[in-house]
Amino acid sequence: MLDFPAASRLARELAELPDLAAWAKLATTPGSAPRGGRVSGATRTAPTPLRLDVASYLGPASPGNVRDPYGDQDGSTPLAGTLAAWVRIHVEESTLGAPRSGSIGDLLAYLGRRDVLAWTVHQLWADEYAAEIHNAWRTLDAYAATRPRRRALQLPCPRCGLLSLFQQDGQDAECGNESCRAVLRPDDYDRRVTQYLAVLDAA
Repeated sequence: MLDFPAASRLARELAELPDLAAWAKLATTPGSAPRGGRVSGATRTAPTPLRLDVASYLGPASPGNVRDPYGDQDGSTPLAGTLAAWVRIHVEESTLGAPRSGSIGDLLAYLGRRDVLAWTVHQLWADEYAAEIHNAWRTLDAYAATRPRRRALQLPCPRCGLLSLFQQDGQDAECGNESCRAVLRPDDYDRRVTQYLAVLDAA
């Protein structure tokens, strides 16, 4: 059984999942894959022009156990598989009907219905269900990248020497040390990376 804050979060995340899935799907299109190393020589092939992790997560799900004779499965359960499993439990244990189809949109529309939510929050398994929906929301939120992300950088700050450099999407690198606040342009940071790697190679 869920308390009011947990039930509110569940309702909000179910309502946001369709939009997040649509934004994440854009990451599977050509040209959206993260930048990788340049392809040179005949020994490397060009990277796949789409995000395989996103395509796998948003792709169809196999019912039951999956055999992997070629070793090409990434181990994560696709979103459709998670949603279909929970819809199956809802349909078997309630009299609330069923979704129109097994598409992600129809599964989310069913799970997000007010009558379904009102019934769900009183079930013994509601906390496990809410946790899986929250994990799906977090995964799609990361794939959709609708908000700027902040990531830590690996080199020490050139001014204060602390490992406090970070970069927010679309911004210059900055030092998080309040008494320093150094700013590095992308080419300055790349130059420092090159110098740092040269020192390591020489050692």
